[in-house]
Parts: sequence; C-alpha cells; structure tokens
Amino acid sequence: MKKQLLITLTAVMSIKSAFALTLPPVPTEPIYFEPPIVQAEPQTRSLSCYQIDNAINQLHPYRYTYKPDYFNDGTNKLATALVVFDSIPIVEGWLGLGYLGYSALVSEKEDRRQLHIEQEIAALQRVKAEKHCYE
Repeated sequence: MKKQLLITLTAVMSIKSAFALTLPPVPTEPIYFEPPIVQAEPQTRSLSCYQIDNAINQLHPYRYTYKPDYFNDGTNKLATALVVFDSIPIVEGWLGLGYLGYSALVSEKEDRRQLHIEQEIAALQRVKAEKHCYE
C-alpha cells in the first residue's frame, strides 16, 4: 500500500512539474518609439539671443498639425463605410482597410515630425537659458 502511494505521489509530482509554466524573460529594452534628445549644434551656440528668438519663432508654425484627427477625417469615415458595406466580390473591403492603414501611417509620421520640431525648439530654449538671455 505504501509503495503504491509512493509511486502515485511520484507520478503526480512529475506530471505537475511537466506542466509548470515558465514565464518568458521580461524585455529591458523599450518596445515603443523613444525619440533621441536633440543637442544644440555648435553654430547654434554662436548665435545671439535675438537670432535664437528668431529661430524659435520660425519653428513655431511647424509645431502644429493640420491633419484632422481620426474621427473628424471624412475620408476615414468613407473608408470605414467601404469596409462595412462593400459588396464587390473582388475588393471586399480591402480598399477601405488599406486606406485606414495608410491614414494611421500618415498620422504616425506627422506625430514624429511634430515631436522633432518640439525637440529643436527645446534645444534652442536650452541654449537661450545657458546664455542667460534677457536676464
């Protein structure tokens, strides 16, 4: 009886360890886009305070996006309608899905462009602070 119990316990323990879950390693590197920090160039450091202000003012219009967001873009609404209501046997909504992917790609590119401009402005403002302009 004891021998049979020992064999059963050994079998249960080996089965339990066979089904043990091992967690995958946690990634330490970032999985999302991290923008590099823009450093001021040497020629930027040689500018006067007035010239730095002019450079910042010239970059301000590029801080903003003129692309409508997803829900205000009429073309995205049309592409969504194509996906939902498309009955053409060849296309079957792929045209709408393709445009929605393209629209997301353009939005991502626009976000990265804006981020780059923001970083350039921040670099110019850091140079301006280092020079103690207008104190």
